[in-house]
Amino acid sequence: MFVLMCKPKILFDPLYEEYLNNTSELLVYLTNHIFFELVVPLSIFTAVMLTLLVDWSWIPLSSIERHSGNSLEEFKNKLFE
Repeated sequence: MFVLMCKPKILFDPLYEEYLNNTSELLVYLTNHIFFELVVPLSIFTAVMLTLLVDWSWIPLSSIERHSGNSLEEFKNKLFE
C-alpha cells in the first residue's frame, strides 16, 4: 500500500504578516483584499468624481443659502484653474 504524506502548504502574506493554513482562510483573505483594496478606493474615487463633475446647480437653494458660503461652482473653478 502506497501512501503519500503531503506537507500542509502554508501561505504567508508579508504585507499583513498573516499565515493562511486552509482554503477557507484563503477565501476570507482574498475577499478582504478585494473589498478593502479595490471596492472601497473605487467607491471613494467615484464619489469624488461625481461631486466634481456632475452639475449640481439644479438643486434649488434659497437666497440666504446661496450667499452664506462658497458655491460648488466657485470651488470647481478654483480647483481647475
